[in-house]
Amino acid sequence: MEKALQHHASVLEILHRAVGESVLLEVRIDGEEKLYGARLLALSEDVENLKKQAEDLLLSRYAAQVHAGAGDAASGPETDERWILITPLEPPDGNMRIRKAAKVVIGFCLGLELFRTVVSFRKVQRVETGQAIELSWPPAFQRSPKRQQHRVDIPADMDLEVQVQKRGAEPFTARIVDLSPGGLSFTCDALSVPLESGDKVGLSIRGEILMGTPIITFGTITSMTRARDCKDVQVSRQLYGVQFRMLSVADAMSVDRLVEAVETITKGGSPSGAGRPARKRLGV
Repeated sequence: MEKALQHHASVLEILHRAVGESVLLEVRIDGEEKLYGARLLALSEDVENLKKQAEDLLLSRYAAQVHAGAGDAASGPETDERWILITPLEPPDGNMRIRKAAKVVIGFCLGLELFRTVVSFRKVQRVETGQAIELSWPPAFQRSPKRQQHRVDIPADMDLEVQVQKRGAEPFTARIVDLSPGGLSFTCDALSVPLESGDKVGLSIRGEILMGTPIITFGTITSMTRARDCKDVQVSRQLYGVQFRMLSVADAMSVDRLVEAVETITKGGSPSGAGRPARKRLGV
């Protein structure tokens, strides 16, 4: 019974961390290769309820052990009484497809680990912000080392730039040097406002590859280094690293696809990529 409680506590702790860190979920509907994005909204249980439940069960463990099969019966609430709530899927066509799915695979990263589990669709709930998807409680999580975030260098001749704005200052345009799902680095000739590590900035990524739909989000300046200019090795410029913050599900997926598209182009392919379905634009 104690082992069952520890298992249940582990699942709940992982879910609470995912909710608290607003992680991006990768959702795959059974039988499909397409990935959808979402975020965890809420759980049917909280930590205090779990602690109270654990105390009550541990106090009665000796009484439970004298009954055959009592250990299994005392392992906690029935699975079908618990649920997780996620935001609507992006792209939105997944919100209809998930209703008919026998199984739904969800995955997300926490720290240096990747977590995956299999759940099932239950129903659509009404929430303050509109609608949300209710899924069954995860029975367990499969853990594996987190994959390294893929970072691509942006060719100097590629039409891809970022407009940066620090609160209370005028925005300025900079050249993106490299890009990953978690952030980017940029450089420019002159800054209209001084930047320091820890500064919060607004970001608007623009370029021909985005077909007129910029990716607008926020970020935090995480590093400042000197780097050689790719066009003139005799010139060094300040290079700023930015970590993305508060990306919407749609924008997070757009950044991920932008990284894939840039890599494909630099390798001589088309933005749709070999083996990937062609898309009209990169935005969701």
